[in-house]
Amino acid sequence: MDFKAEIDVFNTKVRVVKVEDEDYFCITDLARYKNPESPDAVIRSWLNTKRELEFLQEWETAYNPDFKTTTSSSFRGFKEYVVEVFLKNLSSVGKWISYTNARGIFTKKGRYGGTYAHSTIALNFANYIHAKFYIRVLEEYQVLKQHQAALLGDPLDIKRNLTAGNYSLLVSAIFSQIDERLLSGPQPYTSRLPQAAEADLLNEIVFGTTAKQWRMANADKPKHKNMRDYASILDLVILNNLQFLDSMLLLWGCEMDERKALLKEAYEFQYPTLKRSKTIKRMQELADKAEKQGGI
Repeated sequence: MDFKAEIDVFNTKVRVVKVEDEDYFCITDLARYKNPESPDAVIRSWLNTKRELEFLQEWETAYNPDFKTTTSSSFRGFKEYVVEVFLKNLSSVGKWISYTNARGIFTKKGRYGGTYAHSTIALNFANYIHAKFYIRVLEEYQVLKQHQAALLGDPLDIKRNLTAGNYSLLVSAIFSQIDERLLSGPQPYTSRLPQAAEADLLNEIVFGTTAKQWRMANADKPKHKNMRDYASILDLVILNNLQFLDSMLLLWGCEMDERKALLKEAYEFQYPTLKRSKTIKRMQELADKAEKQGGI
């Protein structure tokens, strides 16, 4: 469990931690809004409510394959827990976990101690406390997520920035090799600038397709995005390297067939080595996280 952040809800500090890449709220902190002196009593009352128990059962059934609904050799199960709650008025987080093998709620002692619940469950708990409190918790949580996304950056920017710098070198090299009329003359010369053809030479080596072929095969994708937006970090790093190499080959006057052969050889050399790179794997994790949070 990693300490992540705090949100402030009506002057109540609420800790939010990360567990296996999921957000968990300290519901002990949330409960202090209603009962600062005895927050555990609020949690026990919540666990005594039929509607809330049904919600917890549904969440655990959906997300916890090891949730125990009936008695087994190691767990007494959800049904037995419900009997004790409503007949004996005996409820607690510890009993809930020990009876059902629940995963959505856990307790922690020591530093950052308290009872924690998955964000979905925690928001349900906030709603149980008070509708107005729930709305403010939800608003503050949304602000927190937006702040996280801003720190990670736009996943499309992460990917595009990997290749933007060396693409300018490639364009510069192309310009240095072409007829002056293509730069300054009227149509049809300006429509024949070869950047697209050179880019597709690299696209075919790295992605196995041209930009036009990709667009035709992915007509459902947004028009403002291209294949590089959906590429892996590994492919984009290699593309970036090949753009620099291609710009030098152009400056050295290499013909298309020779450039293509050398670029393919460079790709085959780089791919297996860079695929093992821990740095690239970490960059992919960051891009995936940003993409997930951004809903791309």
